[in-house]
Amino acid sequence: MKTHDHWFAEWWSSILLMIVGMYGLCVPNSLIIHQSFINGFLKVLPFDVWQWLFIGFGLFQFTALRCESMIGRGVAAFFASSLLIWGTLNVAFYGRCHFSLVAWGIFAVINLYALARIMTRVEKRYELL
Repeated sequence: MKTHDHWFAEWWSSILLMIVGMYGLCVPNSLIIHQSFINGFLKVLPFDVWQWLFIGFGLFQFTALRCESMIGRGVAAFFASSLLIWGTLNVAFYGRCHFSLVAWGIFAVINLYALARIMTRVEKRYELL
């Protein structure tokens, strides 16, 4: 993983997902969580389910990067970008443009970029696996 510079950004994305999930489970009454997540996320799934999705997708992305699997990276980037886009929209609409909006948006774009590179086979052409 250290030889691939752009993989490092995906690694940080997986760390962000895991930290947000664990923080939400450990400190459910936090002002940050209530301002930016609860109003929107609870309308679709219960709060704990969302936190476990964050942790699960983060672990999956971390594992796919560690195993250097193209298919695993593509699936992980798809799920991570989907969750991060949902988070970005949720923070934008329900979180009153909370400061975390920038991080959510940046990591969503990073995962979409990784997914585009994998789907167009740019990864396969320019990198040895």
